[in-house]
Order: sequence, then structure tokens, then C-alpha cells
Amino acid sequence: MAEAMKTLICIDRDGTIIHDTRDHLFLGKDDDWRSQVRILPHVVEGLKRLNALSSSAIHMITNQPGVAILDYPLLTEDRAHEVCSHVIETLRKCGVKISGYFLCPHANPVYVERHPEFTYDQNLVHDCHCMKPSLGMVFNALKANKLTLENVNLYVIGDRATDVQTALSAGGIGILIPFANEPGEDEKVVAFAKPGRVFIAGNMEEAADFIVGRGS
Repeated sequence: MAEAMKTLICIDRDGTIIHDTRDHLFLGKDDDWRSQVRILPHVVEGLKRLNALSSSAIHMITNQPGVAILDYPLLTEDRAHEVCSHVIETLRKCGVKISGYFLCPHANPVYVERHPEFTYDQNLVHDCHCMKPSLGMVFNALKANKLTLENVNLYVIGDRATDVQTALSAGGIGILIPFANEPGEDEKVVAFAKPGRVFIAGNMEEAADFIVGRGS
């Protein structure tokens, strides 16, 4: 008898799980960063529905190029991990289980070109394999659960087109939850959407309903 497929759900952090504003970019760059953590509406309810799925795991995957920016000396890689752990613990206290997280601390050359206003640690500037839409963090999540792309139903949820691209590159399904501070991402997604492999949700509950409805 064939083994049942597992479900792996990879979810972006900023603008998807927690509130993200132009004033509070690069969470962790200030000493009072804990006071800036706010779980977005519908996130807890949606994640609880996903927790109820059998044979499933949820991982948070997040690009954190702020670690590579020298202008923010407090935002070290250790601080970035501390922030992620705090977000997961905050969700746990709300009754949500996140299996783990992975972060990318790099700024690739494209990011640097788009943001010349910053000074960068050149040791952290390169074309890495982990910064979404590259698949490094997805593969880390697969490895953590002893899964492969061949025996998993993979979903990536986020507020940017790069999150959807990550899912598509891995042969999974991308779910975009547009966030007000990142306008235009839905138009980008529509431009490269593949039938049946992209869904645009209004919030995390809608995203969860979509996944549950697929019988994953």
C-alpha cells in the first residue's frame, strides 16, 4: 500500500503572519522590537485549521536581508533568530503549533541594487540558495520532516509574488495573501500564474480553507 502524502506548509513571516509597516521594516533593528510584534487578523484562526490537518507540518520561512545591512548594527543574525523564535512562541501561546522556522540573512546583488541607500556587509551579499524565490529554505523544511518533493503536498503562503514563485519552482501551490503595504503583488502573480497552482486569498483563514478543501 502506497504511503499517504504528507502536507508541508511554508509561510512567510512579515506581512503574512505579523504586521509589517514602512516605519517598522527590519524587525529587530531596535531594542524595543518585541513591542512591535503584532499577529495579523485571521492568522491564529487560519493556522489552527491547518494544525488540524493530518500528516502536516508548518514552517515559517523568511528573508531577512536587514541582517546584511550595516546601518542596523543591532540586527545581527542572532537577533533575527531571536525575533523568529519570539513570533513562534507568541503563536504557541495562542494555541498554534509551528514546527520550526528558517531564515535567510543575505542580501543578493539584485536587492543591493534596488536599495542603494544602505551600506552592506559584503560577507552577506551574494547569490545565495536560500533567499526566496530560491528554494533553500523549502529544502531545509523538507529535510527537517524527512520529506522530498516527490512525497509531499507543498504550499507556500506569503504576501509577495516571490513567495508564489518559490512554490511554483518547487512544484507546489502558491497562495498569495495581499498586504496593504506591498501593493501590486497580486498583479505580478496574475502575470505568471499557472492554472490550479496559484490562489489569491483575502486572509489566512481563506488560505487555510483552500488547503483543507483540497483534501490535503
